[in-house]
Amino acid sequence: MMLKTPRLTLRPQQAGDAAALFLILRDEEAMRFWNRPPIARLAVVEELVREQQAAMAAGLCRYWTVLEGDDVIGSVDLSLIRDGSAELGFLFRRDRWGFGLASETAAAAVAFAAGPLGLRQLASAIQTENRAAARVLEKTGFVLVDRRPVTIASGEIRDCAFYLLRRDQSSTANGR
Repeated sequence: MMLKTPRLTLRPQQAGDAAALFLILRDEEAMRFWNRPPIARLAVVEELVREQQAAMAAGLCRYWTVLEGDDVIGSVDLSLIRDGSAELGFLFRRDRWGFGLASETAAAAVAFAAGPLGLRQLASAIQTENRAAARVLEKTGFVLVDRRPVTIASGEIRDCAFYLLRRDQSSTANGR
């Protein structure tokens, strides 16, 4: 389902989005807080998108490509959908940081999760150094529930923050 915000369109991810997403996923600064290093080859992103498409078809997740006009500027997802809950993730092109677009996008994904999907709880995990992502989550109504060191895919240990949003919290977040 396509989602709209005042400035953005969240279109269900398509296989053809791989090239535009690659521009973000190869950017060292954009990937600084991810659990994997920047992706160096388009073929890897194409395979990743194929895997995400299969997971969407199985009902395990929802991936949207974020468009500003016709320009792909990011991605947002609800993953690991099961038992009334899911995880929220988002990534944006660096030149679109600082304009409130991630908060706008996250709010749309949260509304979809609580509405059409009927999810009762959303979770999100970030590296504690990623203050911008923490602000997005907090503006959207997420509450910090834990901080602890985590070993990421590269084998490094990073301090991570874990956030939750329960359905009763999302109604207050929308009124902020």
